[in-house]
Amino acid sequence: MSTDHGRPGGPAEPESEQPAPRATAPSHAERCRTLAQQARTATLCTIARDPAGYPYGSLVTVAADPQGRLLLLLSALAEHTGNLKARPEASLLLAEPAQGRADPLALGRMTLLGPCRPLDPAEAAATRTRFLAAHPRAAHYVDFADFAFYRLDPASIRYVGGFGRMSWVDAGEYAAAEPDPLASDAAHILEHMNADHADAVLAYAKVLAGIKDATAATMTSVDRYGFELDVITPAGPRAARLAFDAPVSTTDEVRKAMVALARAARGPGA
Repeated sequence: MSTDHGRPGGPAEPESEQPAPRATAPSHAERCRTLAQQARTATLCTIARDPAGYPYGSLVTVAADPQGRLLLLLSALAEHTGNLKARPEASLLLAEPAQGRADPLALGRMTLLGPCRPLDPAEAAATRTRFLAAHPRAAHYVDFADFAFYRLDPASIRYVGGFGRMSWVDAGEYAAAEPDPLASDAAHILEHMNADHADAVLAYAKVLAGIKDATAATMTSVDRYGFELDVITPAGPRAARLAFDAPVSTTDEVRKAMVALARAARGPGA
C-alpha cells in the first residue's frame, strides 16, 4: 500500500542486484489505466473566462485511446469549450463505479492534468470510431458542424485508491501500463463469489489473511494479481489483500485460482 504524496522524478533509488519481486498488486499506473479504460463519464475542469480564473467543472462523456489519453466530443456552444479555446489547461476527474460499496471515499479515482485541444482531421477519423464504440448514442450528433473531438494529453496524474493509497503517477509510466484484463468481468466475479461462495470468502479471511476472529468477509475487488477483502471482526472492520500464485487474465483462470486458494484455506482433504 502506497502513501507516497510526492511527485515522480525525485532522487533515484540505488540499483539492486536482486531480481524484481513478482507483482502481487497492480501498480498505481496500472490502476489508473484501468480507470481510464472503464470510464464513460468524467468531470472536466477548465479555467473560466467569466468569472475569470476560477475552475469550471462540467460533466462530459469520454473514451480512452490506446495510450490512455481521454477523448471528448464537445460542442462549440458549451461553456467548457469556450474556456478551452481561450486556455487549454484542464483536468479530468474519473472515479470507479461504486459496485455496492457504501463509502464513496473508498473508491479509486484519478485526476489527469494536461492540455486539452481539438484533434486535427487525420486523428479525428480514428477517434470517431473509438468514441462511438463507447457511446453509440453519440451517432445522433457526432457529425453536427458545431461538434469536434478533443483530447487531453496527461502531463501529470494524481491517483487516490481509498484511504492511505495515493500518489502522483508519472505520465510515461501511465502510458506504458496496461489496463487490467479482468476489469470488464470484475463485477460479475465479485457478485458470484460473495453470493455463492461466502463460506470460501470467509475462509480466505480467517486462514489465508490470518484474521482468525473474522465473522464475515466480502470480496471488494479483483484483478490479475489477486483480490481484496472487507472483513468484519468483533473489534471492527479490517481490510486484507490476497495474491494469486501467478497473474491471471481470464475468468476461467480466476476460477481455478479461487478453487486452489479455497483448498489451501480448508486444509488437506478439502
